[in-house]
Amino acid sequence: MSTKPSYSFSVKKISCLTLALGIACSFAAGQVQALATWIGSWDYVLRHDEEGQPQAAFARLRGDGEALLWLTCSRMSAGEDLPQAMSMTAAVSQKSYLGLSAPRGRSTVYWFDNGSPELSYWVYRGRVGQLANSEQVALFLEKLSGAQSLVIELSNYRYETQRSEFQFNAADTKAVADRFRQDCRDIAGRVNADQSLIR
Repeated sequence: MSTKPSYSFSVKKISCLTLALGIACSFAAGQVQALATWIGSWDYVLRHDEEGQPQAAFARLRGDGEALLWLTCSRMSAGEDLPQAMSMTAAVSQKSYLGLSAPRGRSTVYWFDNGSPELSYWVYRGRVGQLANSEQVALFLEKLSGAQSLVIELSNYRYETQRSEFQFNAADTKAVADRFRQDCRDIAGRVNADQSLIR
């Protein structure tokens, strides 16, 4: 695992990244610190809040045809007096326009390696398809950890298949999955701590 220098990203840049994945939240003004690292072919960013606590983790891998695979884990508040909540997603973005799906999502097929195709509902926004159910994301991450490849068949608003393929280096991907799980546990721990203070 190699580490490159850390960078400080503005709130605007981080917000754009989050909005691209369809995560709705607002961030405080000022500088938010984000540590960018590279784990093999994966890009990895861990963002901290103004108090230095982990707030969000992002992992990204490039696939064929400009497709990107994203893993995100973040805590956010729906309002000033509301407790923070945890969000964990897996998403694929690509160059073709997919349109919008109903809140339940659109039926989507994907498979790892030469395994059996799996069917689940992904929420579609523009050029992004997102698996937003935390349990399904955890299962997706578990299968990703030991995989060599991923094929996902997103469908556009005409229900035409848009195929995206990703190749994994097993060691890099396992390192990313382990790091992502640990960072998500730290982020979730902060959410639980904040909720205990409110009670």
